[in-house]
Amino acid sequence: MYPLVNKLEDTLERFMKATMVSHENNMAIVKNIEIHMGEIVEQLADEQSGQLSANTQTNPREHCNEIFVGCGERIRERDDNNIVAEKEEKNEKREEKEREKKKSEEE
Repeated sequence: MYPLVNKLEDTLERFMKATMVSHENNMAIVKNIEIHMGEIVEQLADEQSGQLSANTQTNPREHCNEIFVGCGERIRERDDNNIVAEKEEKNEKREEKEREKKKSEEE
């Protein structure tokens, strides 16, 4: 029985040593990655310092002045910056079409 226990203890000891070596290797890899990430962050910070304040651009879509929303409703911004819904115009056109349709049905 003792030889079996000794063999088990030897196997366990080898497993623990292999696990510790693997753990130490993993810790070294993690430390190396942390160092490289720190270097990358510093490089990016150096490249981007002052970039936002000095590199401004005008909005290329500034000429757009209409917004389309659900149900075909269109909102337009006028020169005086008052937003006007053109829903009434759409309703008037729809009502006019309905009147024409009823008129043609009556004839």
